[in-house]
Amino acid sequence: MMAGSGCLLVIVVDVHPQLAEQESIVHNYLSACISFANFHLASNVKNTLAVIAANHLETRFLYPLNTGEKVERQKDGRLELLCQVDECIEKELREMMMLGGKAEQTESLLSGAIGRGLLYIKRQEAEDILGQKVHARILVIKISTDTGSQYLNYINTYLTAQKISTPIDVCVIGNDCGLLQQGADISGGCYHCVQEVSELLQCLILMYQADVSTRKKLNSPPQDSVDYRAACFCHRTLVEMGNVCSNCLSVYCKAVPLCSTCNVIFQTDTLMKIVKKKK
Repeated sequence: MMAGSGCLLVIVVDVHPQLAEQESIVHNYLSACISFANFHLASNVKNTLAVIAANHLETRFLYPLNTGEKVERQKDGRLELLCQVDECIEKELREMMMLGGKAEQTESLLSGAIGRGLLYIKRQEAEDILGQKVHARILVIKISTDTGSQYLNYINTYLTAQKISTPIDVCVIGNDCGLLQQGADISGGCYHCVQEVSELLQCLILMYQADVSTRKKLNSPPQDSVDYRAACFCHRTLVEMGNVCSNCLSVYCKAVPLCSTCNVIFQTDTLMKIVKKKK
């Protein structure tokens, strides 16, 4: 990043309804996400922000506000942008967290939210008057459990981010997430796992505020080895060995007669017929 230039940060926040079951950590979790968004805007006047939330039913664009909405000037001395972040994000995050509708998809739709973030970044580049490259990155904050059902969607977004040179940073609370770890490694981002929500804000400021070029000059914790095991398309579990469809590269932990992704029939091994030689 050039000195003095701003950065577009797209924050993808996981607000799965299972988070609402732990009321003791909800306030700390949302406060950390909003505080870091404010910190990013306040650290450089040229910085811009976008926030996308994801639960198991939908992804929702929370910030910036619609261009038609009027921004009221604050009378308490606060920066107008910071007040907008506080008011329009926290309410929407809590609303999405309380949605408990039934759906086949049980984990948060983070892959879709990342895809929307990439589209937003490309749109900002297209709308730039000078046609300059937008210095942007994506930060994914995940707290819910992972089942691997979005494996193909994740891989598609990672390859897209790599192609447009947009790093995907990942901060996971609780257990490690192999799929998101792969995305951070593929796109050139940073992956870190914290055990407690109380550590989230400190981790975000220390590890994710600096841009990619600045991180090389910092003494950051070494990255763990990346788990590149693929998730099978039949049971959504990580496998070390499996059967791969030659047409769409879908992975199966056991031999199946038909690929569920592209409907290609797998060729089975047939016994070679022994042909007697003619005398």
